[in-house]
Amino acid sequence: MDTLTDEQRKKFDESYGQRRHELPVCPRCGNKNDVVPAVRGRPTRELALYADEGHVKLSGCTEGYQGWCKKCQHFI
Repeated sequence: MDTLTDEQRKKFDESYGQRRHELPVCPRCGNKNDVVPAVRGRPTRELALYADEGHVKLSGCTEGYQGWCKKCQHFI
């Protein structure tokens, strides 16, 4: 099974960590703690693994969203 190295995870954490603080509150449930950045476009293998860990949500190539609420399973 493929897994991220600590170095790869750190790189993504640095890149997407700032975005996470700028995300809006989920309009459905009012939660902000479970909102993660949505990432548009074709992911690299490493980004797909990072998404599988729940740090970001892949939104596909055609839709642009700010984030994903893990609590109510809703794109924002």
